[in-house]
Amino acid sequence: MHTNRLDTGYKMLLSNHHVLRTKPQNLPKLNSRQFRLWEDMLEKRTGVRITLQREDHVRTQIAQRMCESGWVDPDSYFREVLETHAGPREWGVLLDRLLVKETGFFRHQPSHNFVSKRVASLVTNDRHSLPLNIWSAGCASGEEAYSLAVDVIEGFALSGRPERYSIIGTDVSHEAIARARQGVYQRSSLKNTSTIVRENYFSLVDSQYCKVLKSVRQKTAFFVANLLERKPRDINQMDLIFCQNVLIYFKRWRRRDIVNYFQDCLKPGGCLIIGPGELLDWEPEQLRRIDAPGVHAYEKLRV
Repeated sequence: MHTNRLDTGYKMLLSNHHVLRTKPQNLPKLNSRQFRLWEDMLEKRTGVRITLQREDHVRTQIAQRMCESGWVDPDSYFREVLETHAGPREWGVLLDRLLVKETGFFRHQPSHNFVSKRVASLVTNDRHSLPLNIWSAGCASGEEAYSLAVDVIEGFALSGRPERYSIIGTDVSHEAIARARQGVYQRSSLKNTSTIVRENYFSLVDSQYCKVLKSVRQKTAFFVANLLERKPRDINQMDLIFCQNVLIYFKRWRRRDIVNYFQDCLKPGGCLIIGPGELLDWEPEQLRRIDAPGVHAYEKLRV
């Protein structure tokens, strides 16, 4: 990997993300009614449901933010977020903490292997229009989108054709998207990647950090977007949509609503890849299941 210098902005961004916040001795306590108000608002605005295992985390994050902002009464803080002009900004800060998701490079390797082969097959077909348009939905801090970029580049290499593609990554978290745009990650996050991937797609920044190469970042754009607050023409004519480890945060009926939206965003012949086990009972009208061991993928029918 090539080496260059990490500037102060990158270090602040990464350190703020990874530093664990200390728990004050006297955090405000949310009673059951107050917690349900936050739970209902989170689901209404984002579709995300709070599982029993995450209740303590959510309570702690709300109470921690109240302390930081000087609030003592949970009801007053809730009204501040819900009703005042400063509410949207405060909600954004809180949301970044409540929706922190586990992420990483090449989390489900069979799906990424499938993408490379799929791309090679598509671009070998002279009738297929280029560039390829790919969407990483719920990309968190960008590792998934950049993993897809590597998949696509490898797929073009297999086909022997020059690279012509673009990738967009979307997530509801402003903080996560800011990190994704920087493309700077701890070197430890690449421990499960091959030496070839590390050398071909990343540059060393210092002993702790690495950065996605500019040639890859230039073809990967990131936007803040909520899958529930979509407009019909926001994203369409996708050749491939990749959405893994996202649907599990939604109720089952919302999962079907989201994947039906994905279906409409695909071009004929386009491919949707979701996480194994995230939606087993979905029977789409316009898609057919692709037979790929260990991969949950669909292809949109050509009319």
